[in-house]
Amino acid sequence: MQRENWLLVIRVSFWGVININLSKVHELFDVYECEVLTSHIENKELIKGFVSAKEGDSLESYLKDPAKAWKEDSDGETRVYIIKDKSIKGATNIACYFSLKCGLLVGDKIEEKLSEEELALLEPYIEAKRKNDGNAEQNMFDAINSFFPNRADTLFAIASERLNRKTEALQIGQSENTINVPLCFSAIELRHFCRNASYRSTQKLNIPLGFGLFWEKIVPVILDISDRIGSKYVYLFAADKTYNGMEVGTKSLINHYKENLKFHECDNVIKFVKPDYDHWCYGLIQEISELRANKEAIWEQFSDVLEEGLPGN
Repeated sequence: MQRENWLLVIRVSFWGVININLSKVHELFDVYECEVLTSHIENKELIKGFVSAKEGDSLESYLKDPAKAWKEDSDGETRVYIIKDKSIKGATNIACYFSLKCGLLVGDKIEEKLSEEELALLEPYIEAKRKNDGNAEQNMFDAINSFFPNRADTLFAIASERLNRKTEALQIGQSENTINVPLCFSAIELRHFCRNASYRSTQKLNIPLGFGLFWEKIVPVILDISDRIGSKYVYLFAADKTYNGMEVGTKSLINHYKENLKFHECDNVIKFVKPDYDHWCYGLIQEISELRANKEAIWEQFSDVLEEGLPGN
């Protein structure tokens, strides 16, 4: 059976079960166009009508504050995009906005994963070797052999590698400007993603708008960027700043990103580089190769489970 003849069956909690020809799904989103925020000066006025569903949301204030979204986009620090409904004129034609920036994920080599007890002995041993303190080095050497006889050789090898990193940074004169890590992974950060609560579609989508715009409009931009610069991951920091506390709201938003946008927690190797302004945010990642495959399969996979009312829709 050809792809365009498949039927998309979507369970919508309010309307019940609705059948939509899959080929029509993509057509529904052809009315939307994605453009860089600062590509048209009139966008500076249009974004004044943008409203987040949550009162006092920082996502809304970020977009409207000329010292933030507009300036960061102009300076090239962050690329901010708005998605417009071409069938509507005026401020209410902005369906959502999102932003992307180059990021970085770091990681530990699996063989260098250490327990707190191992670190407690290994770090003084490394420092003693760096300072050529023979007595302290011998004491820590004996302690490591005594407490971890089966791991001693591995621990000494790790110590040697870590000492080499520190020594290199000192010798090239950049010890104050360098953070040495075992592994680095190229990545793109999906920094913002917010729907305009004042936007009303002129067509009956019967599909959660945020879900559709992510897969039909945002993902192609991410894939195009990764094709140009090379990137292994896309990641985001999820936060739900509700007045009733973080736990319930954050869980709901995280579940949405995991179940519907296919993000997931990182494994024990990968670590996020997390800025202070993302305090209380929960990091999620997705390999670009996974994102590409998920884009092809997402409509079939969710044909019988999509529901209205998902976070961000």
